[in-house]
Amino acid sequence: MLEIFKQLWVGWNRGIRAVLRVQSQAIMTLAYFFAIGPISILFRLTGRTLLDRGAAPPDARSFWVPRSPVEASMKDASRPF
Repeated sequence: MLEIFKQLWVGWNRGIRAVLRVQSQAIMTLAYFFAIGPISILFRLTGRTLLDRGAAPPDARSFWVPRSPVEASMKDASRPF
C-alpha cells in the first residue's frame, strides 16, 4: 500500500512540475510584455538612459570613473558594506 502512495506522489510531483514550468513561462512572458517592454519603449522614445555616462568629458575614450583609494584597515575589512 505504501508503494502505491509513493508512486502516486512521484507522479503527482511530475505533473505539478510540468504545470508550474508552463505557468512560470507564461508569467514571465506577461511581465516582459506589460512591464519591461513598455518601459524600454518609453525610454527609447524619450532618449533617456539609465547608464551614468554624464561623468566623463565628451572627448573621453572611456566612461571609467577613477576612484580615490580607500584606507584598508581591519575594522573596515570586517564590515561587508
